[in-house]
Amino acid sequence: MHASLLADVRCGAAEAGLNLFGMVDAERFDASQTKERRIRAMAPGCGTVLVLGSGGRQLWQRFARSWIVLSRDCAAELDRYAIEQVGGVEARLQAASLPARAVAPAGGTRLPFEQLGEAAGFGTISPVTGHLLHPEFGPWVRVRGVVLVDGRPFGPVADASIADRFQPCCGCSRPCVAACPAGVHDGLGRQDLARCAAQRHVESCAAHCRSRSACPVGSEHRDGEHEHAHRHAQSLEAMRRGLGIGRFRWLPVRWRPPT
Repeated sequence: MHASLLADVRCGAAEAGLNLFGMVDAERFDASQTKERRIRAMAPGCGTVLVLGSGGRQLWQRFARSWIVLSRDCAAELDRYAIEQVGGVEARLQAASLPARAVAPAGGTRLPFEQLGEAAGFGTISPVTGHLLHPEFGPWVRVRGVVLVDGRPFGPVADASIADRFQPCCGCSRPCVAACPAGVHDGLGRQDLARCAAQRHVESCAAHCRSRSACPVGSEHRDGEHEHAHRHAQSLEAMRRGLGIGRFRWLPVRWRPPT
């Protein structure tokens, strides 16, 4: 059942800084998704999804030992590093003759990565902000990619979700909503990204998300100053491209670089 291979892949991912690793049954997951967001619409033979993520500062620290993190583009380099590690899992499985395909959030796919993270046991999607919240790392957790594996070579995949017992937003005073100067979050899980982008384009939170930082869960695992600033700047640039803000204002959508 390839148990030793799975253990080796998990250990290798952890050593690279991907300290969150889970499995999701594709059929069970697809039952809760709309047609265009189903895994098997992308990979019909997929039965098992390996979900890889990072919580806290471990990925950044591992990345920082391997790269010179002085340039303004190092957040993009961090994402490329993470994608390379997910691709390494794909290559390892393919070398063992297991059909597998790596997919990253930056690839433009419509796969619901945060929902996959929730299904893999990485935490609960907040009904207040829509952020994925981990019991230890709070909102400082990210799904870095998934590997779609044909069939169930590792055996049946148990339901790993902890959403039924981990509900940190219930009874919380919601400082995340009050902390956002633009009122991006409506408190019901919806976000106004256009309002967020406009605020970040002209105000000081261009380099710092006050809402995420206000969450009391996992506050000791907040991104370091440099990591947060670099990552935030990259997501703002993607917003500017997608929404036509700043230097992209007069550029037709078809001519803008992909986000």
